[in-house]
Amino acid sequence: MHAAVRNAWRRFNESLEGLTTWMYLDVKGLVTTGMGNLIDPVQVALELTWRDANDQPASADAVGQEWHRIKQNLALAHQGAQAARAVATLHLAESEIDALIQRRLDQNAAILQASPAFDDFDAWPADAQLALLSMAWAMGPGFGPGFPQFSRACAALDFSAAAADCEMNATGNPGLVRRNAANRQAFLYAARATDPAVLHSRVPPV
Repeated sequence: MHAAVRNAWRRFNESLEGLTTWMYLDVKGLVTTGMGNLIDPVQVALELTWRDANDQPASADAVGQEWHRIKQNLALAHQGAQAARAVATLHLAESEIDALIQRRLDQNAAILQASPAFDDFDAWPADAQLALLSMAWAMGPGFGPGFPQFSRACAALDFSAAAADCEMNATGNPGLVRRNAANRQAFLYAARATDPAVLHSRVPPV
């Protein structure tokens, strides 16, 4: 992964995904935090260093109680992450959030590269890397088989064709409209790239 992609990732994706330091429920009722990072089951949450209102490390019991309180409040799954903020008492430090985001980013990249369509990922232009990682963040890194034309275009390093076939279904998820536009533009930048290490994409407009 190009350094420019890693360095830009949080700011780029935060404008599309949002970011929290507390626990909340996603639309599927799964406990989540950070930038759409699942912490479900509870054991995943217990691996993180949560802090109380005084910014002191919380006990495992306190973390478990918070997790179950959020998990059982099913109404939160339909109210968005900000609604959970009103009932959450614990939070993660910025450094913990950064580590959580980078860990998932690296995991997604590794899974993507295991697919023949994306196995040249490390040599791709930075903008193409960014766009592919953006799609993986939204759908999971195993999405390739569901996008056969897109996958063939990527395997052929035809990023203009990839731009034409990268659209995700935004029905019921208006946030994907902006992500689709940002991904499409990034692939078009990649198609014209002269220096693969240079990232041209910027934070998508609201």
